[in-house]
Amino acid sequence: PSAGDYRPGERVVVAHHVPCFGCHYCRRGSPSMCRAFKASNLDPGGFAEYVRVPRENVRHATFRVPAGIPDAVAAFTEPLACCVRAVRRSGIGPGDTVAVVGVGAMGGLLVQLARRADTQVVGIDPVAERRALAEELGVRAAEPARAGEVLAELTEGRGADAAVLTVGTPAVVRQALGWVRDGGAVHLFVGEGEGSLPVGAIYRRELALAATYSASPADLAEAFALICAGAIRVDLLASHRLPLERLAEAAQLMERRTALKVFVEIAPTGGV
Repeated sequence: PSAGDYRPGERVVVAHHVPCFGCHYCRRGSPSMCRAFKASNLDPGGFAEYVRVPRENVRHATFRVPAGIPDAVAAFTEPLACCVRAVRRSGIGPGDTVAVVGVGAMGGLLVQLARRADTQVVGIDPVAERRALAEELGVRAAEPARAGEVLAELTEGRGADAAVLTVGTPAVVRQALGWVRDGGAVHLFVGEGEGSLPVGAIYRRELALAATYSASPADLAEAFALICAGAIRVDLLASHRLPLERLAEAAQLMERRTALKVFVEIAPTGGV
């Protein structure tokens, strides 16, 4: 589609990055490493009353929101797309045991996608309310101090086949390496700081360490279809709604980890 295919007042979801589809990275399944992908963006950004959307973003990363899909639900398309790609890149499959480390908004999406992959999921979080969220989403929950014990109990002592981390500090990465089985994988959905890793243990145990940075247009389309089908619960994940005028307060809620996710309302759009 082009900009002319949309009418004023229509609700759309627009993603901020689009690859070139033809470079070395795109041809090898790494579109988020494409130079065009990294250079593309919305102008001036998401927290604005009006946003300029580049032609290629309109063509490849814009989706018309059906009636009945609330704005706050449709807004999860891009975050969910990143999670879709992370779950695919993590290599998990039916019968696996998966630890999702950090059950905030992104962890809540990853938990549900991992369940859809027919895996046994354990949500790990030090915050009781977030462990309760994991349980409400239908998975086992554990605090970090008991995670190894819980995973061993579920796997005849092996440990998780994979751990997907939404908290990426070196200390948590080292901890997660101890939660996965020999030959298992740790997948970073975020990365923070610098630090040492037990390289010898990673080598001897044949552990895999990988990461997912962002999503491709194909992931966006898959995520949007899941949203429209009601296949993923996002109603539990947007814990606060604030107008644009209170953006600073929204940022503080996230910094203090008081909120799972804050939906910033720009202006009435006819959404729900």
